[in-house]
Amino acid sequence: MDIAVEDVAGRWVAAWTTGRTTDLFRLLAAAPAIESNLDPDGDFIEILTDYAAALDSITVFSQTVIDRRVAIVYDCALGEETFRLAEFLTVDPAGLVTEVRRVYDLDAVERLLPHLLLGQ
Repeated sequence: MDIAVEDVAGRWVAAWTTGRTTDLFRLLAAAPAIESNLDPDGDFIEILTDYAAALDSITVFSQTVIDRRVAIVYDCALGEETFRLAEFLTVDPAGLVTEVRRVYDLDAVERLLPHLLLGQ
């Protein structure tokens, strides 16, 4: 069965932004390729959910789907500040996320969420 990438992306966004780790694990393939500029050696799921929990709101600013890949740009708000997060997913035909690449605004993280930085 060929699962629509848009559906998987919607479930992925809903899961990580609300801290539903069980749903995240269900969406991830057995050995996904994960790349991030925020604590690349840390627990990816924990970092995702800690990041979401620390923010006031997260909204999808833009989403582009090409073949089995999706690029999502988020507006993240904390207090008076809004900053961006970019995420790139690859989804297999079964609807599992096989690759995740996240690019955080490290200047905003350092200023507003320093506890999420490596070594903090």
